[in-house]
Amino acid sequence: MSELGRDARRADRAEQRRAELIYAAYGLVMKQGFRSIGVDDIASAAGVSHGTFYNYFDNKRDILDAVIDHCFDQIRERLLGPEAEVVPDSMGAFRARYARVIDRCYDLVATEPGLVNFLLLEASSIDDRVIDRCLRNARRFGAQAVEQVSQGMKCGFLDAGLDADIAGEVLLSVLVSALFSALRAGADGLTQERVRLQLTEFLCTALGAPD
Repeated sequence: MSELGRDARRADRAEQRRAELIYAAYGLVMKQGFRSIGVDDIASAAGVSHGTFYNYFDNKRDILDAVIDHCFDQIRERLLGPEAEVVPDSMGAFRARYARVIDRCYDLVATEPGLVNFLLLEASSIDDRVIDRCLRNARRFGAQAVEQVSQGMKCGFLDAGLDADIAGEVLLSVLVSALFSALRAGADGLTQERVRLQLTEFLCTALGAPD
């Protein structure tokens, strides 16, 4: 094998080991919270030595940024799914898309409650860097939401007078609202069906083109 080939294999192994550490940290944070775990816990869960951890991250706080990025990747995959790049071309398709996304919010909370609890309730209390990291990731979602709104305006089913940036933030706020409702699990008297109906109706009324 050439030196170039060996270098590529070493780089692949290093990337895989880094990913294993991130996934191990993610699992621990979701189950136990960030403050209750240490570097030794992460290394043990990843099946590596304490020293190996420090080959990839400076400390527990350093790996947290990668965990947050992984959280948002999970949310994007779970909520948007295979239709992430699909742009609705009618109000009916727009309403149906966000009805499905709201249902996926409930599925996410049911299967990954730690993920949603961490991002919505714990993360912001850790430090300002966490908030900045979350906002940076949220802007990725925001850019996609703005594109959805812009396309809807071009197709004529969303109000042509909308500010696409503000309307994109409205879409994100609806997702956060659905996640909070899912966390409350009906304790506030709001069923999943009612939340889906009310939020999609709000989106259509607030953003839809006038008759």
